Amino acid sequence: MDSCDEASVARALLLVAEVDGLDAVANECRLSAATLRRQLSGSFPLYLGTLLLVTRALELQLRVEAAAG
Repeated sequence: MDSCDEASVARALLLVAEVDGLDAVANECRLSAATLRRQLSGSFPLYLGTLLLVTRALELQLRVEAAAG
């Protein structure tokens, strides 16, 4: 992935959460499913705290690398 905006990342996480079971993911994040859906809709800023909660709930790893060049 060369570049990507935060709305795309948020919507991708929402898709994965829906496949995994949005209610279970939201419960693990201590949020309602509606709140989690709103936060990951791509219409609002994706906060680091939300990103970390959701990736942890989905048992995903977040990796940051320096850009080549």
